[in-house]
Amino acid sequence: MQFPKTHLNDFISSDYDKTCELDDYTLFNNVCYKSSQAQVPTEIQVQTRNSDLCQSQDQYLQATREIIDQLSHIIKILKTVKCESEAQQRIFNNANRQFLILLKGLQIVNELLSNCKEQESKILLELKQNYVQERSIKAIKADDVNIRMLQVPYNYLQTDFLPKMQQNLKSHEQHMFASKSLTDEIKVFGTEILMLNLIMPSAIDTDKNDIMSLNSTHPVWKKLECITTRKSLGDPEQIRQSFDKFVQSVMVGHALVNDCKKNTSKWGKIVSVSLNSMYYFFSRSAAEKGMKDHMSQLKADTAYQAMNFIELPGVKHLINLGLPKIATNLKFYILPVVLPLTIQEANNQIRQGVYDQISNQPIEYVNQEIHRDDKFLFIKNQARIRIRLLYNQHVVEQDNIFSFLKSFFVQKNNAFEDKIIIHIHGGGFISQSSSSHQCYTREWSINLNVPIFSIDYSLAPQYPYPIPLDDCWQAYNWILNYSEKIFGIIPNKIIVTGDSAGGNLATALVGLTIKYKQQIPNGLILNYPAVDIRFQYTPSYLKSINDKILSHTILGICIESYSAHPDSQLGLDPFMSPLLLSYDILKYFPPTRLFCGDQDPLYDQVFRLAQRLQVVQKDVKITIYENLSHGYLNYNTIKGMSEIKQCILDNQDAFLELLN
Repeated sequence: MQFPKTHLNDFISSDYDKTCELDDYTLFNNVCYKSSQAQVPTEIQVQTRNSDLCQSQDQYLQATREIIDQLSHIIKILKTVKCESEAQQRIFNNANRQFLILLKGLQIVNELLSNCKEQESKILLELKQNYVQERSIKAIKADDVNIRMLQVPYNYLQTDFLPKMQQNLKSHEQHMFASKSLTDEIKVFGTEILMLNLIMPSAIDTDKNDIMSLNSTHPVWKKLECITTRKSLGDPEQIRQSFDKFVQSVMVGHALVNDCKKNTSKWGKIVSVSLNSMYYFFSRSAAEKGMKDHMSQLKADTAYQAMNFIELPGVKHLINLGLPKIATNLKFYILPVVLPLTIQEANNQIRQGVYDQISNQPIEYVNQEIHRDDKFLFIKNQARIRIRLLYNQHVVEQDNIFSFLKSFFVQKNNAFEDKIIIHIHGGGFISQSSSSHQCYTREWSINLNVPIFSIDYSLAPQYPYPIPLDDCWQAYNWILNYSEKIFGIIPNKIIVTGDSAGGNLATALVGLTIKYKQQIPNGLILNYPAVDIRFQYTPSYLKSINDKILSHTILGICIESYSAHPDSQLGLDPFMSPLLLSYDILKYFPPTRLFCGDQDPLYDQVFRLAQRLQVVQKDVKITIYENLSHGYLNYNTIKGMSEIKQCILDNQDAFLELLN
């Protein structure tokens, strides 16, 4: 029985890109609506002294009123701006709409903190009725407001956003015409306010038992700090300079994609890239301006192009020049091994309340006859699931003329290795591959002398959840059942690892092995994992507003693309957001090692996952790198950051610990 990939789900389209442009402010609405349906369970109980609470409420009431005054002044000025075109008018109108939504949200907070009664006031009811958002604000009195969670967005507004906004408007106050520079700035500011509007309701309503609401002296945080190592990679200023040099290439990629959007012809795009590449490399300010403009009007296709910049043949060739030589670097292509995961079955089990419970149903295997003698295993076929094998020993006889002959030269029944690593790459579910992540996977394989199976899962939005996870699940089952026969590699000990989106898939994959009673990996190693892709507020998300790697716009595109199937249940599906996996699953998790930078927008998720694993008394450790942002493993390139070598070595030590 054969299952072609195009039949795994009803929802697959080669030209799917329904994500709206950011400047019409509808990008995250479906994500927010789906995300608002679930809460992470918690057993933590918070006790707060009434005197402390009242003092904090008074302080935040005063801060709220100050922000309302400043915001009202900005809105008043924006209304006086004279636009010269309909396009400009649309940008200013949409930005004004976002400012008004934020103002109304703050007015609700003001009324809540002023309300000492146990029921909603008439004014509060009217404010809520006029507050048009996908998420409503549920609080009805002062004690319902999670003022601790408002600290970060308030700090951002008071120390960053509002001063910048006022400075930009001040330079245009004398001649309030919508110049190109002001229009570009307003477009960017509008997306930043959009982010705040999306998270403000969940910040207000966050459960006060949430770990991010707790004081650092709380026993939960004391316990987490006991398993946390904080490391410095060097002088902070030197780290900043190294990162700035690396991120220049990221900004250039965004700026070039932004220019290409303005050219409809193929040759126009080629000329644009040729002429502007060197200009952007030598003009940081121009590259940054181009990146900001691109970020403010992202769509899935342009986000993919920018994030996939390192996959371009010329860039890939340059990166490969700096990679160490490895004996085996082989891609092979498999068919499904077990019945595929489908959105229909996932939703059926969610309705029954058994989706993240251990199953008593045996796994049904498929394509067994083909797998026993797959003549097409080494023939390139994008319709199959793609896996790269990296190993510093010769596993397969190489033939550079007829690749299909490789299947006849494979070493058989010659088991020489019983420890493996299964790697799942990052890229926001929408970009990159096992190839672009060889900047560190090759070093791991060579230094550890362990085979690495790196999975090239199908990418969203063309292939949304659960297809990427199913590709990883099929690859895992193939390795369990056929790697010994084909490669002589016995997977007695398995470490699963992933970064960013790959960390999400790696964690969900471990959950599937437990659910379906397959061989559970011996360890899980995650770098900056996106284990919760619901758009629930958490303080570190605010770092994405100014992050040049994982911006708030990229974050939204990635989440919307992965959850693009109309039947997906983002707020309820624990295998989409494996932070939500039940304790019945988590209690069987293998030893887990978590790595992240303290400037990463996903920083909080590392601690959230660790805390849930601690509840079921699992072996978990955290390493936090000071002054590092998202995606640092991929900074290990010719023009990258030399400091990242230490991160790669730390991961190697974790592999050695768990493999031995």
